[in-house]
Amino acid sequence: MSESTSAAVAPPVDDFEENRRKTKKALPALLTVFTLGQLMTQAFNLVFQNIGDSLGMSQQAALISTLPGIVLGVVCMLYGTLCDFISPKRLTVAGVGALVVGALLGFFGAGSFWAVVIARMIQVAGGQVCGSVFLVMVVKYLRDNEKSVYIGVFNAIFYLASGIGVLAGGVVSAFDWKFLFLIPLLALLVLPLIVKNTPDVSGLHQHIDWVGITLFAIIAALLAIVFSFPSVWLVVAIVVLGIVFGVYVAKAKQPFLTVSMVKNLPFMVLLSMIFLFCFFDFACVPIYNVIAADVYDISLTMVSVCLFLVYVVAVIVGLITGPIVNAIGRERTIILAAVMMVIGFCVSGLLVKSGLVLLTILACLFMAGMTLVYTPLYDSTSDSLPVEERGRGIGLCDLSMNTGASLGMAVYSSLMASPAFASVGFFGIEPGPNAAVSNMFWIMGLAALVTLLIFLAFRKRIRKGVEENAGE
Repeated sequence: MSESTSAAVAPPVDDFEENRRKTKKALPALLTVFTLGQLMTQAFNLVFQNIGDSLGMSQQAALISTLPGIVLGVVCMLYGTLCDFISPKRLTVAGVGALVVGALLGFFGAGSFWAVVIARMIQVAGGQVCGSVFLVMVVKYLRDNEKSVYIGVFNAIFYLASGIGVLAGGVVSAFDWKFLFLIPLLALLVLPLIVKNTPDVSGLHQHIDWVGITLFAIIAALLAIVFSFPSVWLVVAIVVLGIVFGVYVAKAKQPFLTVSMVKNLPFMVLLSMIFLFCFFDFACVPIYNVIAADVYDISLTMVSVCLFLVYVVAVIVGLITGPIVNAIGRERTIILAAVMMVIGFCVSGLLVKSGLVLLTILACLFMAGMTLVYTPLYDSTSDSLPVEERGRGIGLCDLSMNTGASLGMAVYSSLMASPAFASVGFFGIEPGPNAAVSNMFWIMGLAALVTLLIFLAFRKRIRKGVEENAGE
């Protein structure tokens, strides 16, 4: 953005304090709706194959997770950007409305596979509004010593919702999965609090780059689709649109993704780290579905209980992440979290036949690492940008996280469905389901290791970039 436009984003001191007060008061309601939306995501990630089987669409079942994941990545970027221009209050009310519409469509259209998919896409789009609004408000309207604490709480809520989601998915699936769709109707209970407390701030006289946002959203969507439906033409379309978008950013007067953001090396490196660290985030739940059914032959309800315990650990880690970051610093926290992920994934691959209790403990380890890395990564990424670009920065962080997880889910589904992937096991793991699960864990561990090496290689440059914007 130009200097005159950017200057309009920074509020006067009195407005800052008022929005800071409202942001804190709006926290419970915003996080309640976000919790309901995330709960739905994890519940359906657990039971999507069961739904596909019941509707005669077994081969396409992963679409129940992948397509909403694509939508999630796109709307995260969109909401984060729009918070600079449109009242967050209006966005959140619209989000609750979409959540309710998706609930009703999914419940009454449960006999149609495509109605289920569309309902989930609508629910995901609605449920994410409050999460995106909250993160942007934290970055813009809370003091520096408050940011890591509130981002940690947000992350804890994310995993609390995930834990309740897998538990609900396991329990409800024993009756009728269509009742999962009705859970988000609880959001109506907190709608009055949202209307009363969410900051009603909009950017006046600012240009919304709809062309750039649309191009970027299409590219992100095609990237996710190509993994589920491989096609040379889709790859060509992505390359062509990527070139068009690059030319547009270079030539447009007020693109949402500015040239300065693209040239900001610390920001781009941190964005890629979020993408890689979160690549197999969605796959962490369904892989335990496979472990339950094919390795240990236990019920989905039992594995959902184990996963709930894993998410309890993640919630606790999320709540203490802020104090940890403040005590040992962002860099050491990122390294610690990455090491926990590498060890958790790789040892799970090595000991996949050593019992569900051990695998649950290892899941607690790598999930704790995934929880711990979120706060310092988001905090560092936003601080690597000037204040006027941080709303879009958060939107791009969310896009990177959710698109990465969606792509990872597509890769996971493709590999786990391939007979060749299960034909060879390493370190004494026999071919078949055991090998497939073990190999998948090794790949997850490799992704975490590569991300750690990227961070170590650019560590000093990232630190310099954050320090340069510290006084913004």
